[in-house]
Amino acid sequence: MEANKRVIGPLLGFLTLIFSFIAIASWIFQAKLIFSICLLLALVSLAIFARLRFADFMNFFISRQARYGANVALSIVGVIGILVFINAIVVQRFDKKADLTKLQLYTLSEQTKTVLKDLKKEIQVIAFFSDDTSQSAVRAKDMLELYQRETQFLTISFKNPYIDLQLRDKYQLRYDGTIIFDSEDQYEQVTSVEEQKFTSAILKLIRDQTKKVYFLVGHKEHEITDFNKEGYSEVRTELENQNYAAFSLSLLTEPDIPADCELLVIAGPKAALTPNEINIVARYLKRSGKLFLMLDPSVASAEDVNRGLVGLMKIWGIAIGNDLVIDEAQFVPLFGPRAPVPGFELHEITRAMRDPVAFPVTRSVTPIADTASNLSVKSLARTVGGTDDSWGEKQRGTDGTFSGTFTYTPGTDTPPPVSVAVAVEQKTEQNSDENDSRSPTRIVVFGDSDFAMNAAFREANRDLFLSTINWLTLEEDLIAIRPIDLQGQTLRQMRVHDIRLVQITSVFLIPSIVFIAGLIVWWQRRKGEDA
Repeated sequence: MEANKRVIGPLLGFLTLIFSFIAIASWIFQAKLIFSICLLLALVSLAIFARLRFADFMNFFISRQARYGANVALSIVGVIGILVFINAIVVQRFDKKADLTKLQLYTLSEQTKTVLKDLKKEIQVIAFFSDDTSQSAVRAKDMLELYQRETQFLTISFKNPYIDLQLRDKYQLRYDGTIIFDSEDQYEQVTSVEEQKFTSAILKLIRDQTKKVYFLVGHKEHEITDFNKEGYSEVRTELENQNYAAFSLSLLTEPDIPADCELLVIAGPKAALTPNEINIVARYLKRSGKLFLMLDPSVASAEDVNRGLVGLMKIWGIAIGNDLVIDEAQFVPLFGPRAPVPGFELHEITRAMRDPVAFPVTRSVTPIADTASNLSVKSLARTVGGTDDSWGEKQRGTDGTFSGTFTYTPGTDTPPPVSVAVAVEQKTEQNSDENDSRSPTRIVVFGDSDFAMNAAFREANRDLFLSTINWLTLEEDLIAIRPIDLQGQTLRQMRVHDIRLVQITSVFLIPSIVFIAGLIVWWQRRKGEDA
């Protein structure tokens, strides 16, 4: 009987250790059923072991080895406690981090630190990510924590757009991964994780001035006071949400464009501007003005009522055709090839565009090749169809309207690909003697104005319109921070089974190998003692 106790006792002790280890691993992996079973088995085997080897069990706690082990354990706990205490003091009084990454991923620019240092206004940052383990979400969290370390006026929270529906509706979210900067009664949306975007959003919220945008009236344009489907009331609402102030302006009664005008918008005039109005617009552009011009094609007559504006734009390197753009390769089925869906060119305005935009009826707007050296003229969007698929129709019927059938005629029609939007920037000449710091003249011309009317001002159309407004008013240049190029610097993201494999290996496999090796050594020594 005594021999059986000597054999069964150590066996139960090993079983207690094994079940305890499995229970700990199960608790880490949140396997509650396995954890409960293994914990119960560990307690039962420990109780039986203590009953069979009660004398040895009690002697263990009063033995010399137990005292030495207790002293070592207390020493380790004491050292750990001292380290935790010192670390708490250092973190509290000397909250410093060292960025050892090659690209300085965890260091804000001096411009951003200056902005945050002067921040005296509470700003709430809400990041909407459905997957908080994605690369963008992790990067956003790391960057926002850097912002929070620089100021006490920034609070950060992460939300799931598919769960927090009330917040999603409040901010009218359209994309997963959108980050909201909210302060009092205004907010800014950022859809890309970039320091420049974050800092620019903060600057928009804390600045005192509101930029004024004037919409020309008096020529049957789309008006911001018109709530009908062809009006621009939705445009006005969205501009106000973006901290702009929108006003109507009539140059028939006003002698000049107001001095506080940050941007002049001419949205689809159906009547000709007077020569005096053209001269006023021309003078405005010469003094670093900003113009957003949208001219619809003349479909009812071969006579272009906007020839005065067409001639003015030619001076700035933009050719506006008296044609109708056709694209049989990519168009809106409901409207046919007269409503093309062009492809975007690389530009600051179109960089953040994710979805295509359809232009119900548009004319060609093309950069002129031979322009002044101080003008940067770039196309924003072109038709995607090739030869015989897309062109600018110029042939009309006897009544001046376009016929129902369209056929590309080489040498007469505008050849593909047809540009339908152009952006112009006049490079400023810095005068060191006068310390001239004038902003550059900027012009954007679209061959269609209906894409932004109330009936169509949704999703991508709204994004394109607002991106154009921001570029024209220099909003993207609020702070110049070069984005970090992460291409080629990132590792492959671990999949779920990769993460589970690492957990099992580190928590279960390696300790099991060590345990089995110790068990083998103990067994070999035990056999030597018995011999």
